[in-house]
Amino acid sequence: MGYYMNELYRRYFRATGFSGLEEEIENTRQEVRNYLNQAQRQTLMHLIDAQEQLKAELAQVSFEAGFRLAMGLLRELEDKRIRLQLEEEG
Repeated sequence: MGYYMNELYRRYFRATGFSGLEEEIENTRQEVRNYLNQAQRQTLMHLIDAQEQLKAELAQVSFEAGFRLAMGLLRELEDKRIRLQLEEEG
């Protein structure tokens, strides 16, 4: 199911508008970067890359959890519909 979830995520996930927060983060990163030597800058970039990877993975996991929740709700509704239909038929 992993492949299909990845494809659904790529097709339907849309990032929300956090551009103001992202801009603030980038400005702060630039300020911190200006005080660091080359080795420290590389460490900072590794940290930022890891944070971006974590953010992407969290978005994927959240999407999958929401999708599974929706499928579970759909199954429950379908089961209830079938039970009601059987009760009506006797």
